[in-house]
Amino acid sequence: MAGKYKVLRADELPNPGSISHQIIKWLYDADLVVADLTGANPNVVYELAIRHSFNKTSIHLINQAETIPFDLKDERTIIFNIEDLDSIDGCKKELIKNIREINRKGFKYSSPVFRVLGVEAATAQEREEFLETMVDKLESIASDVSSIETDVSMIDLSDVEKGMSQLSKELYDIKLDVQKLVDRAK
Repeated sequence: MAGKYKVLRADELPNPGSISHQIIKWLYDADLVVADLTGANPNVVYELAIRHSFNKTSIHLINQAETIPFDLKDERTIIFNIEDLDSIDGCKKELIKNIREINRKGFKYSSPVFRVLGVEAATAQEREEFLETMVDKLESIASDVSSIETDVSMIDLSDVEKGMSQLSKELYDIKLDVQKLVDRAK
């Protein structure tokens, strides 16, 4: 695994020129960013926000004596004790575990920004996969409804008709929502 990634600190970029431009380019191009939140450095949080806006994978670390920034509390963070060698060793093992998971075939990452924007921030392929999933779910619901219709022969039909009418309306609303997403994706 050591050969797959090149370790680069944003504050040690060797090239002359615009530091911000270089950092943003590295944040975009990097396969993985490990962000150490220790020290409450606003640049680290800013750079992590940029990385999140690209919907690119990142791993967060912080010393246990410090507080995870409020806007990052929902994200998994590896916590370590800088004064405890066993804790640092545990942090390394946790990093390796995270990296293996990231490299696992089929791993999907979704940044906080992407999760909020959802379909609107998705690529065309991701939107297509989402719509295919929605169609599959609708077909499954339709099949379930058909099965329920068969099983309800002994129930008061007026109650069933009301329930089916409501379910049909909900399915129609879902269909309209999916159609709106398809129209937006075009």
